[in-house]
Amino acid sequence: MSAKYDPVSSNLVNKLLGYWYWYVLCLLFAIVGAWYKIVSTPPEWSISGTIIVEEDKSNSGSLPEEAIIQGLPFRNRGSMDRQIQVLKSRSLMEKVVDSLDLHVIYLANERFMNRELYDKSPVKLAQVSPAESAVYVGVTIKQLSEEKFAVMDGDVETDVYNFGVPFPYNGFTFILERNAVNPKLDVPIVIFLADKVGIAANYSGKLSFQKQAQSNVLSVALKDNVPQKAKDVVYKLVEVYNVIAQEEKNLIAQRSLQFIDERLSYLSSELFQVESSQASIKTSTEVPTDVGTSAERYLDKLSTTEESVAEIKSVRTTLTNLQAFLSDAQNRYQYVPSFGDLGGISLTSFIADYNKIISERENLLRTATPEHPGAKQIEVKLNNLRNTILQGTNLAMTDMDKKEADLRAQAAPIQQKVSRLPFVDQQLTDIKRKIGVKDELVLYMLQKREETAIGLATTVESTRILDAPVSFGPIAPVKTQILIVAIFLGLALPSGVIFLMDKLNNKVNTRNDVKSLISLPYLGEVALAKNERSKMVTANSRSTVAEMFRQIRTSLDFLTAEKQEKVILVTSQMSGDGKTFVSANLGAVLALTNKKTVLIELDLRKPKLAQYILGSDPSAGVTNFLVGEKKLEEILLPVEKYSNLFLLSAGPTPPNPAELLMGHRMRELLEMLKKQFDYIVIDTPPIGLVADAYLLKSHTSVSIFVVRAGKTKKEDLQEMKNSGFEEKLTSPAIVLNGVKMPKKYGYYE
Repeated sequence: MSAKYDPVSSNLVNKLLGYWYWYVLCLLFAIVGAWYKIVSTPPEWSISGTIIVEEDKSNSGSLPEEAIIQGLPFRNRGSMDRQIQVLKSRSLMEKVVDSLDLHVIYLANERFMNRELYDKSPVKLAQVSPAESAVYVGVTIKQLSEEKFAVMDGDVETDVYNFGVPFPYNGFTFILERNAVNPKLDVPIVIFLADKVGIAANYSGKLSFQKQAQSNVLSVALKDNVPQKAKDVVYKLVEVYNVIAQEEKNLIAQRSLQFIDERLSYLSSELFQVESSQASIKTSTEVPTDVGTSAERYLDKLSTTEESVAEIKSVRTTLTNLQAFLSDAQNRYQYVPSFGDLGGISLTSFIADYNKIISERENLLRTATPEHPGAKQIEVKLNNLRNTILQGTNLAMTDMDKKEADLRAQAAPIQQKVSRLPFVDQQLTDIKRKIGVKDELVLYMLQKREETAIGLATTVESTRILDAPVSFGPIAPVKTQILIVAIFLGLALPSGVIFLMDKLNNKVNTRNDVKSLISLPYLGEVALAKNERSKMVTANSRSTVAEMFRQIRTSLDFLTAEKQEKVILVTSQMSGDGKTFVSANLGAVLALTNKKTVLIELDLRKPKLAQYILGSDPSAGVTNFLVGEKKLEEILLPVEKYSNLFLLSAGPTPPNPAELLMGHRMRELLEMLKKQFDYIVIDTPPIGLVADAYLLKSHTSVSIFVVRAGKTKKEDLQEMKNSGFEEKLTSPAIVLNGVKMPKKYGYYE
């Protein structure tokens, strides 16, 4: 089944094609604009790589010193999500910006754009003062030689200076150095100092991290106009992150070393006193080494009890030191060091959480004040956790006291038995036992000090590059996309303007406009002529206008084929629609078919037909006949050059034209003309002004209603249809006059 033809769509397409030169012009401008967009937009590159954050190492595959410090508290850096936030923080990026001097931007002032040079700049800003206020400040220079440069003011060179020598500019003092690694540029170089915070915020926003599955590997991506700068940012970010992590680790390790040294000093003093007592007793008395099997069994039991009591005392001492540290106001925001063995008391996790919150507070205070809401929340957490730990130590102390009391109660019977042993032997055994306990404590603390010292001296990177960042691109500008958008705009803009103009146009312009508004036979259309006084259609006329009238004649033949009398009335809505022009030329083309044709000028109020055909108004005409002053043969005028065409002019303007048209003389006139002529063409007044044309309905066989393209309003045509003018005329048909043809046809005579 074939698709249905849509005249409205076809008409719009024809209108669009009629303005082809608009499309050519718009496409030309769009392509030029796209080319300028491409050449003036700095290319953007994308770099990507992977990094490892907080890599977990096992003892089997790590270095000896790494295996020793694996259990130390300062190795915990927090969750992966927290580390991503730290890596993306503006404070960390500010250190990167400061390290790489990213706030100093070097631009090559090229023809269509400012191209960023970064490390390719032949000059380098060595110093600017005052530095603290040098924000959003720039200077444009042009290198003249290896030693000199000129400061530019627009395209004009103002002052010439030497590299390495201070020079003033806009209230600041600059010192520029020659970067001999890069070759001299012949274009001006713009040196601009941006805001460090703004640059850091920009890079933090563009930097993206993504976790790789369930691993501790992060993929990192960054976009920038200079790929090398993006790579340097990633490398420097990892470096700065590791430095901060190392500083945090060293701080905790130093505090742990300080505590261990204090404990070793105290234990060494106690051990020296006990060993001195043992040496004194052995020197002053002779003590046997064997006191019997029973004595050894009792003493072993007592020794076990005393060791347990000593362990309880050691734990109590540790708890006391922990309480003193937490209760001291000076240690309120200090890391809790490792106080040694807590005897299995479950306070280690609380202490680790306490140190983690201290670390979070220090990180926050790098960019905020203690009054920050986040700092206040952290302080509340610290107070709550500190109270929890203190309560735990109190409970543990109470438990230690009870255990010690139980142990001493168990040791009492054994003491009674031991008391029977020689007093000196008892003293020596007691001293030996104390020495053993002190030796173990000293060895333990020495081991912890060595482990902590190794951890302090060892630099273990918490973050490192796994896959070096590589550049992809440039990814922008996308030339194909810009060209497609430009071509689309170049086509859409004129189409939209033409479509909008068509929608806003309330005038009838084409046959489709006519057919969509009124359902009358459409005889044809007439092209716009330079003026309506142009010569009439002749037998030799081959113009477009002549051919159009011939087509109208053919259509009229079909319309009047079954009618014996062919009286054709021509009218329009308003004056100036071209009904007189259509009447004259219609009569001419009918006469050219060897049909006797007469043109009657019945626009009695404002006649134009005789003036158009003859160039003057005859003194007598239809009016004289209607009032009985003249006979038909006296007013019937032949038209020169047309053997079969005659004219009845209007004559003098009557005071009562409507009454004359309704009189019997009008009927007699038409009856006489029907006997002499094959076609009678009547030029009547516009029906939008007077009703004269309606009065002739009974005398006519066909009515031609002339619509003027670009003049007749659509609402007027619709209103006429609604008023029923179709029933007031005989067999009405439409002729569209003044149609603007495509430019290739021009305007026609």
